[in-house]
Amino acid sequence: MAKRYLLVIVLIVCALQGLQAKKLLADLDLSSGRWEMIGVSLTNYQQVDLQDKLGTFILSDPTTLKQMQQRWDFEEVYEDYCEYHYALKFYKNGDLQKTLRVNLRCNYITDEAFSFHFTEKEFTEFQRYFKPIRWSRVRFSDLEVLQKAVVQLDRMPGIYWYGDVKQYNFDGEFSVAVNDLPWNANRDSVVTEITEYMQGKTGRDDFYITQKYWLLSDDFEKMSLRLNVYCDNSFFKAYNLGGIVTSWRSLLSEQSFVQIVVIGMSKEEYFQSMKGYN
Repeated sequence: MAKRYLLVIVLIVCALQGLQAKKLLADLDLSSGRWEMIGVSLTNYQQVDLQDKLGTFILSDPTTLKQMQQRWDFEEVYEDYCEYHYALKFYKNGDLQKTLRVNLRCNYITDEAFSFHFTEKEFTEFQRYFKPIRWSRVRFSDLEVLQKAVVQLDRMPGIYWYGDVKQYNFDGEFSVAVNDLPWNANRDSVVTEITEYMQGKTGRDDFYITQKYWLLSDDFEKMSLRLNVYCDNSFFKAYNLGGIVTSWRSLLSEQSFVQIVVIGMSKEEYFQSMKGYN
């Protein structure tokens, strides 16, 4: 349902404003810090030969990244019905900043809810600077072992997370709803306000909030935002101030394991590096 509402928003915006071009990397400050782009090959029912050739790769040359930032100026398209071949992840000093997704058959690149015309030629323009990088999926059925792994791997150079792992520093989570927001509310600002509100009410800052999903009302005038709050059980009891839509639950209470993707090492290298920590 959330995807349907997002698609409606895209269609409304495009209808009102017409198709527009956008520099997809304009929001990245490439002039400061160390930046890398990692292209992760994804499973697709229509694989392309290029995936076998490139695999998963890293681009770290700062000049090339800045050239890419200038040239990746593409026109919006309506087509977003295909699965993706690559996730392009941009890291600053090892921290994930942005994710784009690419389909090389349907020829578009997606930035959050919006898609843009993008061909294999644009994808491979900087191919000579791509370098192969290893990655692995690791499963955890023990929360304590998972937390130790996240802490240790965060200290190792050349390691990147495919997704957000900050929530695994906490034992559990609960959800809150923020309703009747303006349809165009800045969701990041809402998260900041809720974070400050919870800090003030509890006197604690040992928690982490992420956006779960958001929906528009039937008249497209209001937005409802659902947030996940990662914390320990004592924080949940200290807060407990309304807007809560779920009780506190352990991260492994509804699943038998957690799987994380580690970029920069094979599974064998992972187990070797974690000896003595488990």
